[in-house]
Amino acid sequence: MLTHWDYVVIVFYFLFVGSLGFVFRHFNKDSTNYFAGGQRTCWWLLGGSMFISNFSSWTFTGAAGIAQKYGILIFYVYLMDVLGYIIGYLFFATRLRQMRLITNMDGVRRRYGRYNEQFFTWYSLLQGPLVGAVWLFSLSMILSIAFDMPKNPVIIATGLTVLIMALLGGSWAVMASDFIQMLLLMCISLVTAVLVLIKIGGVGALIAQIPETHFQIFFPLGSIKYDWLFLISTVIGGVLMRNSMMTAGKYIAAKDSQHAKRAALVPLIGYSLLPAFWFVPPLAVFTLVPDFAQQYAAFDNPEEASYIAVALNVLPQGLQGLLIVGLFAATMSSMDTSFNKTAGVIVKNVYASIVRPKASDKEQLLAGQIATVVCGVLVIGIALLLANVGKISIFDMYLYIGALFGCGSAIVFLMGMFIRRTPAWVAWSCTLIGSVLSYSLFVLLRGETAQAMLLPTLEDWPRLLSVYNYILVAPFFMTNMIVAPACALFYLLSMRFYKRGKKPAYDKQVDELFVDMQTPVDFEKEVGSDNSQHQARTLGGLSIAYGLFIFTLVFIPNPMIGRIAILACAAVMLVIGWVLWRSGASAKAVIAAK
Repeated sequence: MLTHWDYVVIVFYFLFVGSLGFVFRHFNKDSTNYFAGGQRTCWWLLGGSMFISNFSSWTFTGAAGIAQKYGILIFYVYLMDVLGYIIGYLFFATRLRQMRLITNMDGVRRRYGRYNEQFFTWYSLLQGPLVGAVWLFSLSMILSIAFDMPKNPVIIATGLTVLIMALLGGSWAVMASDFIQMLLLMCISLVTAVLVLIKIGGVGALIAQIPETHFQIFFPLGSIKYDWLFLISTVIGGVLMRNSMMTAGKYIAAKDSQHAKRAALVPLIGYSLLPAFWFVPPLAVFTLVPDFAQQYAAFDNPEEASYIAVALNVLPQGLQGLLIVGLFAATMSSMDTSFNKTAGVIVKNVYASIVRPKASDKEQLLAGQIATVVCGVLVIGIALLLANVGKISIFDMYLYIGALFGCGSAIVFLMGMFIRRTPAWVAWSCTLIGSVLSYSLFVLLRGETAQAMLLPTLEDWPRLLSVYNYILVAPFFMTNMIVAPACALFYLLSMRFYKRGKKPAYDKQVDELFVDMQTPVDFEKEVGSDNSQHQARTLGGLSIAYGLFIFTLVFIPNPMIGRIAILACAAVMLVIGWVLWRSGASAKAVIAAK
């Protein structure tokens, strides 16, 4: 259980993160800075933000649950992230930055027109809070174990903390928080894995105690929900979800095309290396927490508590608090990005576009802060609902949300970057077809009414009955094997209804977008006022400050191995902070000399 030293670590973290909003207030001179970092963000800062904002405590709950229950199958899931970012690095990163946007909805308007901009603005406002709520809900499960507290107070306290930070600091504070939290999470997850291996007796002992079935990646059809057909189909999802206009928000803030491209390397390397450490604890649960099943039997999905159960078993005083902070960081990095991005869409694509077209920049900035509060309250409310209703696993929640809201739009925004001769209406219609088809397959076809009718009816057709039974057991293959191809086919068929010249204004804006996507960004001409050295010095100073705090934890009464682990975490923060500080100082000296 947590000690008073761990609570000191947690309190310091909240004070530190909360202060970032004040630190970066002076960066927010206008709404472009507030929502898109002024489009001056260096690749290392943007890449760190991209990396950590793409996962949350889901990694240590939902994904850890898959590792504990099925073994190395989970590594295949992260391999798809790597594939997505490889393709992003080679092709999409530069083109997404070269769209020259403030929000991703600006890209929708440029490619498909204003009606689609409004459609997808409101459509995304349905999906965004749901995803943020799942992140918050997954965190509450971990913290309820660590603090022995009910989930509801934890959800409210965490949600309000993220809201305050995102409200005051905007995109700059969000990215700075993400970068510090990336370093923190990297340190503590590596240290936790090493301590687990030391306690269990090394890599050989870890492998020896894992059940043989956990070394299987491709399971027979219908044996589990995540069989070989589902895994093969995720190749499509890995490319779709990481590279499209709707993910352009990752690259909008980059200084220029090359900074956008290099930023993709950070999550690419991170997802290539770190999963090997993330899933050591849940795979060690069989030995280090032998009564795990009985201890967490009250949970709806007890396997999702495997990471925190093992970690709290091996970490010394202070590092337990640092682990909790790291899990906070993983979720908060996703949530604060969600708050800021959603607020940007509301202001730029609804308020300034429809409600107040002549609104001043100062008015838009204020509207963005109000929208951030509304988004935060909505996410907290939905998370409270999820915490008190239903028993669906956290891993499956993501799959369902992606199927119902993301598949059709992902097709639209990926194919729209290659095919320009389509009517504008294909965007909203293809997206609705994807949602309706997903709802029909996942909800109606698998519902109790459908089962009562179809199971007896299909008894005379054994093959159809076996297919239907398979859908009931392992439904998630349908997103990428049925819904995505159907949406892609509909998109291609729409080309037959396109007539160039019928809407000259639409043709012109699409042509201009395609020209921009091929034209590298000239930072000095298009943006200017480079503040790279300021970014480096500010983030370097923050890293050093946090590293010094971690260093003080070495004086907590702990075994020598615990003190060494604390020193290792502090050293990483201090070294990286010093490198950034020095690079910022050197750049400033060069500029002064000129």
